[in-house]
Amino acid sequence: MLNRLAYFMKFPTSRFEIRSSSKVAIGLTISLCQVLDTPSFADVITLKNGKRISVERSWEEGDKLRYERDGNVYGFSKGLVEKVEPGTYVPDSEEFDVTTGKPAGKSIPIEILHENLGIQNKDSMNSIPQIIKEGRVDNEKFREIENQARLNPRDKDKQGRYRNALMELIDWQFKQGEQAEAMRTLQQYLRMDPDNLQASIALGSLYLRQGQYLQAENILSQAQVKNNDSSELYYLLGATYYLQDKNAMASRALRRSLELGFRPEVDQMLKKIENENWAENAFKQSNSLHFVIKYEGTESNEFLGRQILVSLERSFSELESALNYSPRELIAVVLYTGEVFRDVTRTPSWVGAINDGKIRLPIKGLSRLDENLRKILKHELTHSFIRLRTAGTCPVWLNEGLAQYEAGDSARQFFPLFKQSMSENNFLPLKSLEAPFVHFPYAVATWAYQESLLAVEFLVKAYGMGEVQRLLERSFNAPDFEAALRMVLRKDYSDLQKELQDFVVSQ
Repeated sequence: MLNRLAYFMKFPTSRFEIRSSSKVAIGLTISLCQVLDTPSFADVITLKNGKRISVERSWEEGDKLRYERDGNVYGFSKGLVEKVEPGTYVPDSEEFDVTTGKPAGKSIPIEILHENLGIQNKDSMNSIPQIIKEGRVDNEKFREIENQARLNPRDKDKQGRYRNALMELIDWQFKQGEQAEAMRTLQQYLRMDPDNLQASIALGSLYLRQGQYLQAENILSQAQVKNNDSSELYYLLGATYYLQDKNAMASRALRRSLELGFRPEVDQMLKKIENENWAENAFKQSNSLHFVIKYEGTESNEFLGRQILVSLERSFSELESALNYSPRELIAVVLYTGEVFRDVTRTPSWVGAINDGKIRLPIKGLSRLDENLRKILKHELTHSFIRLRTAGTCPVWLNEGLAQYEAGDSARQFFPLFKQSMSENNFLPLKSLEAPFVHFPYAVATWAYQESLLAVEFLVKAYGMGEVQRLLERSFNAPDFEAALRMVLRKDYSDLQKELQDFVVSQ
């Protein structure tokens, strides 16, 4: 029986900043554990590719497993599921639905089934290569199959065996979290079968996750020529257009997706875009080498916009060096009045900026760039770099810590509070800070930001910025971040936590 392959496509992660975090009072050392230890019991779904999903509830429906998250219902084939266990519900706080003001599941499971890929050789149903043996790739056997296919381009049986070998390899690479390798193998597969819809969707999804929007648009647009009845294809096209600030094209693609089959996450994205279009209808636009900026068309906003572009370009160069990475695509920046910012983002009152693939800033009352705005811009731009560098796989504590660190913040003033928290056994485990902080109460969220900054300062001091860069690189391919820690630092979370707390005590 053929294995099934599931790929979870994550759209860019929203980041929320507490601008008054430098004014934390001693009273912050309330019992953080009491605030956090209020679990809601539900289900945890473990997939065969190693991914785990926390859900409010799950149930079987024919050959599908349905589940609910944040009021939305999703589902996929039961063949993708390893097990379902009771567990603690953790809202999908990486995404934020501006139409409802609450987190929502924009990260959707896109099923890529071997049956849909059409990899079976109709002339030889028993030609499955089985190149994975004892959890490893039999490279010698794969090369033999590949060479036979190249030497016999008209032999349907050998071509079919090669396609099967490629798909078996892709399946294994996804399960191992080796997305970069899976991308290369998918490219090989599409050279043999360029009209294959599901392979195009898989590759387009990977490009989209990596922030390579033009490549994603190219592969998905080519697939659209011969496949105009796929709801998933139009959804991904809509997301690709939206992230390139092509809102009109995004709206058309998403409407077509809804015509072919209603999905709540598609409807939410369309409403989000329509809401932005309404708010930004009269906005002007300016471009620089790496950015496109939109703002209300007043003279003062135009002047401020030019200053912001200059500041962003300077920060871009600094981050290229600090993170050893350079994003390929233009980064969108939108400036709002305070009221419009709240209308569009529906964020809590303490949020001073948001990065949901576009950097969004409220600028009410500002007429020129000051030091605080410069730091906010660099903070948000760091999030863009990290999101694109890691395809959204970076844990939030590392993401937020790096953003603060690169913006010039320091956790040193909070060392007395850190020590007091440790003496009261209230110091938060870093592993509990992998998900965004927006669901925490204000005091806990503020603490989480400061502990994240502390952790990054420790990593840079103890291991160097080069190892932090390697952590970002490995987080994209590793099954989870703890695996990345083991690969780079030869540590797990418990080791890192102990080292961090020893560092605090030594100061």
